[in-house]
Amino acid sequence: MPEDPDTRLTILIVEDIVFIRMMTEDYFANAGFKTLSARTTAEAIVLLETDPTIRYLFADIHLPGGEDGQKLADMAPKRWPLVKIILTSADTPAGQVRLPVRGLFVSKPYSLDRVRQAFETMP
Repeated sequence: MPEDPDTRLTILIVEDIVFIRMMTEDYFANAGFKTLSARTTAEAIVLLETDPTIRYLFADIHLPGGEDGQKLADMAPKRWPLVKIILTSADTPAGQVRLPVRGLFVSKPYSLDRVRQAFETMP
């Protein structure tokens, strides 16, 4: 008997701090999302290129490895136009963040309920 396809919406969480990444994954999994996670922009790009089901990108601005979440958000609309983006940071002022059309900024500390609601209400 064939398995039912996974119809949950997929969120990619890009966060280098392990406990924040795990907490965020758990929250979104419990909210009914399929979750993927990456520690760096390079890891996130691999996932975005290989998983066409990703519809949400929640990324920290400051990431290790030379590239940051801002650069990921800059390239995402061109390469993955269906992906909605929320960037976060504890030390970058909102006025210094460049956001794509389908993007928002949420400063740390944040409410995961608020992040989920923001994704769900984004066009």
